[in-house]
Amino acid sequence: MNIADSIINEKLKNVYFIWGSGKTTIANRLKEKYGYYVYSTDESRNRQMALANPVDQPYMCRDYYKEYGVKSFWELPKEVIAEREKHFVEEMTPMMIAELIQLSALHDVIICEGDMDYHAVAPVATHVVHLCNQSTTFDWFDRPDHENIRDTVAKRTDLCDEEKQQIIEHAYECVTPDESNTATDWVTELGIKNIVWNDQTSIDMTAAEVAAYFEFDKQVVK
Repeated sequence: MNIADSIINEKLKNVYFIWGSGKTTIANRLKEKYGYYVYSTDESRNRQMALANPVDQPYMCRDYYKEYGVKSFWELPKEVIAEREKHFVEEMTPMMIAELIQLSALHDVIICEGDMDYHAVAPVATHVVHLCNQSTTFDWFDRPDHENIRDTVAKRTDLCDEEKQQIIEHAYECVTPDESNTATDWVTELGIKNIVWNDQTSIDMTAAEVAAYFEFDKQVVK
């Protein structure tokens, strides 16, 4: 069964999507100021994986550790990580959209932050911004839900210190954004608002710019 984009768009009209780098930081700052509900796609992964099946979500169900004979995700080859993430997100996106439609009936405003199948969601999304974080201090692992990755590697007893460092460096290579001063091609192609922030731009300034674009100050929450 296919549902028309116009129907999905109507159901998602109170969902505000934040994509790019630094999205979690900005979403949380907006939550602090406005009290809006934040939907994290990262936090939804375990829920979606519990519902996935090999027929409809083959990539979500694959045992990559067994296939490649590794003990952790970050030991996989970089190209495998990229391919797995691309298809994983594609398969998970319809499941997340279904959740967002349910939640939209419970919340006046939802801020959705995280990775999705952007090309699939853009046509049904009314409110979207893309963040390009060029701060030299930006560290993907320097946040509570990611920092345990380094700790897990550091505590492994089957690796020497050099091997641990190699895995951590490999992980950084896999997550480092490849963005220039301008929006990436797909952002421009989809006509999405691109907001650049850097060492001269505070979190509050960027959050305020996103809020202004979304017109949050004009929202009347019941």
